[in-house]
Amino acid sequence: MIRNPKAKGTRAENELADILWERGFAVVRGPASGGGAKRRFQPDLVAVRDGKVLVIEVKSRSGSGPLYIEAEQVVGLAEFARRAGGLALIAFRARGGEWRFHAVESLRPTGSSFAVDDPASGMRLRDVEEMLERKHKDLSTYLRLDSNSPSLSKLDTTDL
Repeated sequence: MIRNPKAKGTRAENELADILWERGFAVVRGPASGGGAKRRFQPDLVAVRDGKVLVIEVKSRSGSGPLYIEAEQVVGLAEFARRAGGLALIAFRARGGEWRFHAVESLRPTGSSFAVDDPASGMRLRDVEEMLERKHKDLSTYLRLDSNSPSLSKLDTTDL
């Protein structure tokens, strides 16, 4: 039986939205999520709690290996988060696994896309919550940035 990938993506988005709602976030799923909106980027989910904003692109799959995300999608996510004063995240769940989160600043540029080399090793939801509350962790703890890493703010988006 061939499964509809859009329906699978919608199920994953709704599942994560429900989890975030149960954890006290106000959550909205983008109406054009996965719809290829050209004029302005719309993330899969926007979650807000205590004035702190998460802008999330949701990914799920059954296979392993690096996860590749189109550069246009990553740059749009980062720009939306900048405008909202929030944190741009890629949320990933492998079949049967738990949700993992990756800040867009930690993604590896590959040219026309960005890669998450080990998508199953990202932050857990509780790590994201701790980071938002600044209890005892800082975002830099989770990012694999060094002085040679390109910044998303330096990307030329004119060709996207």
